[in-house]
Formats: sequence, structure tokens, C-alpha cells
Amino acid sequence: MGSTRVRVLTGVALVVGLLLVSGCRWGQVTKVVDGDTVDVDGVTVRVQGIDTPERGQCGYREAKDRVAELVSGRRVLVANGGGDVTDRYDRQIAYILWEGQDLGTILIQEGLARARYDDLDGYDRHNLQDRYRWLDAVTPNRCG
Repeated sequence: MGSTRVRVLTGVALVVGLLLVSGCRWGQVTKVVDGDTVDVDGVTVRVQGIDTPERGQCGYREAKDRVAELVSGRRVLVANGGGDVTDRYDRQIAYILWEGQDLGTILIQEGLARARYDDLDGYDRHNLQDRYRWLDAVTPNRCG
């Protein structure tokens, strides 16, 4: 299990380095909308490359509560990892990063999210797509 954690952390560090070169912004999470959507300084951000259960579905409350535990009120780095920058609801699409951690990675590793919305689903490819897809394949989802 240790080597998996090292690979994940190394990958996140590399992506953060690339994102710092390509542009991003810092902000404070002011609201947790659900497991894959937060407001950062009043801007709604859809977490890039993941999908969590919707209201009324198995795992919705757990995912939303975990996101609140991790990032509510926290200063985070909002960084698009390539591809689409907004979705059809005009939400910003970006990774949420802080203190060397990536929200999408954590949620997938904990079985609270699935890797989605990438070039395997007909959307644009993003920088963590391969990592997210691999983690999703080796991690049981809490709701099957």
C-alpha cells in the first residue's frame, strides 16, 4: 500500500508543478454544494475528472460530508488540468488542491467518487485522467 501512496503523491506533485506554470488561482472554499462541486470565493467549481452520487443516491451524503470535512473554509488552489474550462452549467472545471493533496484523488481512493468526464466519456482529456482511471479500477466504490 505504501508504494501506491508514494506514486499518487509523486503524481500530484508533478501535476501541481505543471499547473503552476500553466496558470491557476488561490481561493477559499465558501460552500460545499455536493461531493464534486464547491464554491470558491463565490465561483462554482466542478471538480475535474470525477463524479459523485447525486442527491437521493447511495453515497451522496457521505461524499458531500467528506468534501466539507476536507475543504470547507480552506484556502485551496483551483487549477484546470487541461481540456474543458467550463461545463454546460457554466461552472468552472478544475482540480481542488491544498497542502500537496488533490480532492479528486482522495475521493476516488476512499470509494466516494468515480473517474468520469474525460476523453473516455467523450469529453476532453485532463492531466490526471490516467491516474484517476487507475485508482478507480483498483478501488471498490462504496455503493457498488
